[in-house]
Amino acid sequence: MRKLILLSMLLLFFFTGCGECEHQYDSGKITKEPTCTDEGETTYTCSLCGETQIERIEKAAHVYEDKVTKESTFDEEGVKTFTCAGCGDSYTEAIPVLEAEVVVTVTDKVNVPKDTRSGRYSDRVELTFDVKNMTDKTVKGVQGSLTVSDLFGKDILVINCDFTGNTIEANSSITVSDLGMDINQFMDKHIKFYNEKFSDLIFKYEVSNVVYGDGSSTVELEKDTLENQKVAVHVTDKKNLEKNLDAGRYSPRVEFTFDVCNNTSKDIKGIQGILTIKDLFGVDIMSVSLDFTGQTIGANKNVIVSDLGIDINQFKDDHVQLYNTNLSDLKFEYEVTAIVYSDGTTE
Repeated sequence: MRKLILLSMLLLFFFTGCGECEHQYDSGKITKEPTCTDEGETTYTCSLCGETQIERIEKAAHVYEDKVTKESTFDEEGVKTFTCAGCGDSYTEAIPVLEAEVVVTVTDKVNVPKDTRSGRYSDRVELTFDVKNMTDKTVKGVQGSLTVSDLFGKDILVINCDFTGNTIEANSSITVSDLGMDINQFMDKHIKFYNEKFSDLIFKYEVSNVVYGDGSSTVELEKDTLENQKVAVHVTDKKNLEKNLDAGRYSPRVEFTFDVCNNTSKDIKGIQGILTIKDLFGVDIMSVSLDFTGQTIGANKNVIVSDLGIDINQFKDDHVQLYNTNLSDLKFEYEVTAIVYSDGTTE
């Protein structure tokens, strides 16, 4: 009889489940993964009776990928489109109008092998540029740096690169060729630049200063003040002289013509000073000691002095730059260090 009672109780428990007892749910199992369009589900199961309970999971976030679908110009905004990789939902954002005044693009790269018979003692890379003036003023010079990166965006070289010697008319462009650099075979970055294909390189030119035809610039340079100066020295001409052994000139030479103004009320017998020569952007090329003697400069008078200059050392970059730069692309500052007057007094 006792066994019969126990069996009846077990059968009763089996058919009535947990009865009034609490369900004992497991930790749950995701039975439906959420997406960016549909909710998911987690199912919890009672370990005593097998009853299940479903809990909803919030939709997943969209995973957007962006792409420029319309490049911005100097006149119109561009468009960047964001598209969800999961469901295709998309939205757009405007790309601001370009603000650059000058745009420089590298359009070609040419490798020039070493040729000692032509005086080229190392390999060389020459680039072709498109320089576009986006302003309504003529551009006389562009100063900036060129960053060269590999196909994966890793920088190879950063090169100072200026464009002078050509006037770029308003809203027009010019092509500049044959600018480049000599390759140092002992520098890995130089070798990589030489060996990489043009299509596998990324070029980015950053403009740091633009000098316009009217003399203004995007970077205001410190202007010379000649007021109240006792002596003012102006360079009025530059002449390049080639090497000429027959004339006893064993290297190229640059000669200047100076207008030397005496702004005092006394005659001047001699002037001692330093001439600093700068490029179009105000960057120093060189400084040289320069004295004016041999002729008297009358009170409140000026004299023209010619044939003073510098012998060019072709192995010094600053000398070569001075020789190759037009007078109109050079700036000069003369600092007076001493004045000797005709009456014997000095300053």
